[in-house]
Amino acid sequence: MEGNLVKENGIRHESYRSALWRALAIPAAAAIAVPALATDAQATHQRTVTGTVSMRIMDWENFGSNTVCNRGFSLTPVALTKGSGSTKVRAWAKCGGEIRIEVHYRLAADPNGVVRVTEGLVELYEGDTENNGDLDGTSAFANLILFPLASGSRNIHVQNWNEGQPDDKADVTLTLRN
Repeated sequence: MEGNLVKENGIRHESYRSALWRALAIPAAAAIAVPALATDAQATHQRTVTGTVSMRIMDWENFGSNTVCNRGFSLTPVALTKGSGSTKVRAWAKCGGEIRIEVHYRLAADPNGVVRVTEGLVELYEGDTENNGDLDGTSAFANLILFPLASGSRNIHVQNWNEGQPDDKADVTLTLRN
């Protein structure tokens, strides 16, 4: 490749170098901004999913003040073998002596190490005790996709639809990392 000789600050150089540098710098910067799947060296045969759950739960009372509980905790890490089916996960918290919130979801890792959250469900149980079986509200979620070394979150709202008490409710944030 030949360029024109240019004299700048008493130094002679060929002008194509600066044009070549600009041509290489722009695509290189664009390539850095594009996310990529993990390479075989990064994506091992097994994936480990970690995460947290935070809940703001309110137990409505027709006497006195409502009980509000803020619960947050780390999830037990889940090991997944790529392409080998799915694993069910369950987490829960209780509030006010009458409410239990359960978070259920299924994790599956594909051959590329991408983890998918499927069949997610948040359940609100409200009754005489926190251990009751009176299911009064559900909210479904799914399609949380976690690329290797990435994280994602879902905000889910559930309330007592069955008994018409919308102030028996919970706002749940599920955050997972692959």
